[in-house]
Amino acid sequence: MKIDILSDVHFDNYFYNKYKSDDVIKFYSQIIDFNNCGDVLVIAGDIGHNNFQNIKILKILKEYYKNIICVLGNHDYYLLGKENKSQFKNSFARVENMRELINSEVGMYCLDGWIVEIDGVKFGGCDGWYNDGYFFRQYPTETFTRKSTNVMWRNIMNDAEFIYGVENFDDIFQIERPKIEKVFQKCDVMITHINPSAKNEHINIRYQNNPSNVFFCFDGEKYLKNGNMKYWIFGHTHEELEYEEYNVKCICNPLGYFNESGNGSWVKIRQIEV
Repeated sequence: MKIDILSDVHFDNYFYNKYKSDDVIKFYSQIIDFNNCGDVLVIAGDIGHNNFQNIKILKILKEYYKNIICVLGNHDYYLLGKENKSQFKNSFARVENMRELINSEVGMYCLDGWIVEIDGVKFGGCDGWYNDGYFFRQYPTETFTRKSTNVMWRNIMNDAEFIYGVENFDDIFQIERPKIEKVFQKCDVMITHINPSAKNEHINIRYQNNPSNVFFCFDGEKYLKNGNMKYWIFGHTHEELEYEEYNVKCICNPLGYFNESGNGSWVKIRQIEV
């Protein structure tokens, strides 16, 4: 089975209110060889800020793939604009709606702590989230309280402002951890939006030793060490990254924002075979 990997597609950063199939395919033909694309497209979160647009564009891409498997990212929790704020009581309601839209389509899956098996390959995953694991690993002699980390989170992360229904930086991690634990020993391919390693060497070299990494990874060493997955696919960093830990190949292949991707021209799909 051939699996195409992408994350952080941020549809609204590229298409705004446009949904025409020709525009979408023309853009993604820079990134994906549609004549030789994989059997499965994995999108590791940050689909976009508008659920209606998200599902329209996913359905266009689905015309070229047998299956699309997603998890959601931090931006998929954002409530931006009057439309979203009037439609959803909080970020979790928006996320629930996005999952329902994806999972109602044939051959499209938004994982939420469960496994889908396709041609004998088991895909497991959930959104995942960051925790304070990076601090404990990189600064073991320092004291970081939940309060101080929350202050830092509010100062540097848009998540604190645009995600409605959370109070602390790791509230969503507490929700997502049981979902990870439910599937990590049962899948061949694991998918989360967040990097599962808090080790400095598993952070892109541009950002190593930066305290803000605490909001871009979680300490998932026990899952990597004790899981059965061969691959762990993630996103969030907007920086291409690959490393191997406990014989698990961890891959991040983000699109990112238009100024980071050269409006798509600098990014190519990452394909693996399982």
